[in-house]
Amino acid sequence: MERVSAAPGAPRRLSIVLEWANTRLHGVPRAHVVLEALARQWQEIAEGDLPATLAPVARGLLRGLDRRADLVIVSGERPGAALDEGLQRRLSEHFDVRVELAEGLEYYPLKNFGAGLTRGDLLLFVDSDVLPEEGWLAHLLGSFADPGVGVVCGQTYVAPTDVFARAFALGWTYELRDDSGRLVHPRKFYANNIVFRRDVFERTGFRPLGRRSRGAVSLLRADLDALGIPVWENRMARVDHPPPTSFRHMVVRALAHGRDHYMKDSEVRTLQGLERSVGIAWRRLRRGFSRTFAHWRTVGLRRRDVPAALLIISAYYGFFALGGVLTHVHPAAMGRHFRV
Repeated sequence: MERVSAAPGAPRRLSIVLEWANTRLHGVPRAHVVLEALARQWQEIAEGDLPATLAPVARGLLRGLDRRADLVIVSGERPGAALDEGLQRRLSEHFDVRVELAEGLEYYPLKNFGAGLTRGDLLLFVDSDVLPEEGWLAHLLGSFADPGVGVVCGQTYVAPTDVFARAFALGWTYELRDDSGRLVHPRKFYANNIVFRRDVFERTGFRPLGRRSRGAVSLLRADLDALGIPVWENRMARVDHPPPTSFRHMVVRALAHGRDHYMKDSEVRTLQGLERSVGIAWRRLRRGFSRTFAHWRTVGLRRRDVPAALLIISAYYGFFALGGVLTHVHPAAMGRHFRV
């Protein structure tokens, strides 16, 4: 029989923080699917039903984890996390579940708040709108069999289900789905499925953003770099991130995107902020076009659908640039609105 063992000083307990903020845009049913996936994949780990692609040392770490894990669901507005009774019972079979209301808190502050309610050696943040693939949780946690690993994220991609989603798969912030299974240092990483050793997260947390609603991960990367802690991405652990749910959602998200880049260094009116936000919109538009011409077949676009995809990408980055321009006109108003 194969003998495997976890690394010395390996973590023993998992804590999971799931924010409920994204249900405002993507709905409670999708969040229930995420929670069901968490329960199913954690049960598979508990029963030793592990992916064949998992390394022996990773298997050892997973076998050493406490069979009970913390699951904290945090919401910033009433009525809070609406879990049906059947799902609540299912989750309670494997997790110590808490549903907490922290009124007024947004995306990153909710994650910080939830982390403070947990006690596990490993701290997993997962969003309420990302759909994990099979084996996601085992591969993500198994990465910590290497005692030098302090932070690991999974790969985020947009599933190309229709023309709108295919346009966002090609033109948005996420890379195309990668089946290589590599463990890499990503150029960019995201907070929608990421695991920290607790002592690492306690040294950083997610920094306050002021009037911005997104962008704390770039600050986190700077903090981790200063500590000499690299971020890894395990491309055996993949999640599907939805595109915007409607044209209105796309517009709001793009306007917020432009504002957040404008306010990266200052919340007051600056020519540098305007140049940065409009310049980034232009560069990402060009990148989206380039990726579309190179990979339209990869995501299943038909030749006749390519112009529509290019139009969608152009619309997004047009509103992105407009977000920067409007922030230059009225920074305070833009800071109050478009909280996504």
